[in-house]
Amino acid sequence: MYHKRGDPDSLRMEGNVVIDPSAIVWTHDEPSSLVTRGEGRILVGKEAFLNCGVWIRAVKLVKIGERCLIGPRVMIMDNDAHELDGDHIAGGAAAPIEIEDCAWIGAAAIILKGVTVGQRAVVGAGSVVTKDVPDDALVAGNPAKLIKMLK
Repeated sequence: MYHKRGDPDSLRMEGNVVIDPSAIVWTHDEPSSLVTRGEGRILVGKEAFLNCGVWIRAVKLVKIGERCLIGPRVMIMDNDAHELDGDHIAGGAAAPIEIEDCAWIGAAAIILKGVTVGQRAVVGAGSVVTKDVPDDALVAGNPAKLIKMLK
């Protein structure tokens, strides 16, 4: 993994995080954080690019495929962190996330639990993705909606 660093603490990796050696994590402007809890795993594929300020949390699985482009300040979390009612300390619902090969996630997008972003799909900047994105689709908005098919 090539890590373009800012300050010495610009990349926080905690838990079961596996990044392919050919992937790039860029943190020259803002720190990035990839953290798992319990049995969670974060997997980053070949030639993937994670831009500054990326924030990923996994209690199950976050898998980023080959040659994916993840924009600055993107947030990816496979869990709700806590329950809405009652005990705010207990863990909330969780489901794996997969970002398939060659997908492009725009700046400040949020990818939530249980989502699959298809191959070559594009998620517009600032979008909140709550449902699966088909291969070759462009989605945008909050919540993200299909704008058009790219092929």
